[in-house]
Amino acid sequence: MKPKLRISKRQLQKYLDELIALAQTATTDVKATVEIPGYEGQHARLEIYVPDELEEQLHDLVSQRAHDIFIDTGYDIAALVCEKSEWQEEAGAN
Repeated sequence: MKPKLRISKRQLQKYLDELIALAQTATTDVKATVEIPGYEGQHARLEIYVPDELEEQLHDLVSQRAHDIFIDTGYDIAALVCEKSEWQEEAGAN
């Protein structure tokens, strides 16, 4: 079994910021939430909420970059792109 990667909090934050900035290349209307650590051994869980019409396009872009980060560095970031209407519904429920 491979030993668990020691992570740098600074480097992890850099990757999270990069993924958020990637979504912001298409729209400035972005909300993001981060959980550190993520679920089941993930280093982080990132949820990015964007306008509904951009969700599919940005999902592919952000997911691919998160995958590349994992392959290149071992940082396991679950990056989810969601429709902003979902965030607004959750915020209204609380």
